[in-house]
Amino acid sequence: MLVCTGLELEVGWLPVLLQQSGNGKIAAGQPGNFEAGALVPRLDVPGKVDRSEGDVHAAGNPHIQQNPHNIALVGVGLAKRLAELDPANAAYYQARQKDFSARWDAAMLKWEKQAAPLKGVAVVEHHKNMEYLMGWLGLRQVGTLEPKPGVEPSAAHLSALLGQLQRQPAKMVLRAAYQDGRASQWLAEHAKIPAVVLPFSVGGDDKAKDLFGLFDSTVQRLTDAAK
Repeated sequence: MLVCTGLELEVGWLPVLLQQSGNGKIAAGQPGNFEAGALVPRLDVPGKVDRSEGDVHAAGNPHIQQNPHNIALVGVGLAKRLAELDPANAAYYQARQKDFSARWDAAMLKWEKQAAPLKGVAVVEHHKNMEYLMGWLGLRQVGTLEPKPGVEPSAAHLSALLGQLQRQPAKMVLRAAYQDGRASQWLAEHAKIPAVVLPFSVGGDDKAKDLFGLFDSTVQRLTDAAK
């Protein structure tokens, strides 16, 4: 079984890997090929694909793991698929999913209570990869460091963004742990707002050792910066 995000996130390398695997059971469209992105409400689906607009994903924004409600949906779908592929152990997969779901639902209630003060808070993001997170918590994006998705910020763009923030202030500037911090640090220093580094995925920081730790860390970093 192959498990991936889908929505073109792995388009640069996965098709070649599948071809070289010689395993028809995990080919696209087969039961052994599980694309998580097909199970969640997608954001930023373009009306047309124009590469002049930068790194645009035709199937929608693929960074679905930033909203825990999406993870809940994927968990249900993954358990169902595993049971279909391995019916002898279906009861085991269903029991494990039920256990995870109970713990995950309780954790989401905790995170949403902790993050309540973030609703309506204005932020700048480095790249358009925080949309699911912002939608979940009610954060309001007022600018991006990249002039277009995947295009590195220029000095002129950053200066224009700084001018915009003087008229329309933001509370913080966000970037994922894997992204270069120079642009966000420059804007943070000149706009006098915190530069917040989010783990973005499991392993993104010392606290994000699993999915629960990922959101513990993310919510904590955001609420600390908003104080």
